Amino acid sequence: MSDSRGATANGFEKPSIGHVVFDLGKVLVDFSYQQLFPLLRRRGALLHDVDDFARRVGLIDYEHGRISSDEFLQGINALLSAPLDQAELKNAWCSIFTPMPQMLSLARRLRTQARVYIISNTSEIHWDHLRERFLLADLCDDAIASYEIGHMKPAAAIYSVAEERFGFAPEEVVFIDDRLENVAGAQACGWQAIHHQNYGQTRDALIDLGLDLPAG
Repeated sequence: MSDSRGATANGFEKPSIGHVVFDLGKVLVDFSYQQLFPLLRRRGALLHDVDDFARRVGLIDYEHGRISSDEFLQGINALLSAPLDQAELKNAWCSIFTPMPQMLSLARRLRTQARVYIISNTSEIHWDHLRERFLLADLCDDAIASYEIGHMKPAAAIYSVAEERFGFAPEEVVFIDDRLENVAGAQACGWQAIHHQNYGQTRDALIDLGLDLPAG
């Protein structure tokens, strides 16, 4: 692995980044409830917004691993006057994802010079679907899903688990996430972090940290 350390214009050395940790949703893979909610409403669900849905079905508990997939699906069906069978409900729950090709390509290119990881606040059904559909094992060296360890970003514990499992020191890593609170959580643990807003901005920030990313 090449040493990315180099002097900046003001004479300070750039950090040597050998590890890049990506968030998944809204960074590598987009998602939207626009397909799911119309189906649930046609089946009788009275939903105000995503926060209302998350609260009523226990989504945060599910993404912490506190309730099972069966319990979560039962919670969704409890909102419906015409419940769906489990297979239909799983398919609907996984229909929210679409790829972000430039960012997926960026992660693949980074693997030529750094170790690449994913940390995602997610649930069992989504995680199984995402690993299969987007071939996450080929995209990164390792990954952590919140439901597996009982901690979610921005809690310090999830970054601590990542350091131990992935085997890096805080000064060796850069973390990329679309949510400012998760970026702040990583920074509080001593990590470099990028608030992802779009491909070009994130790519430029990685280049500024000394990573070699030709256009593409």
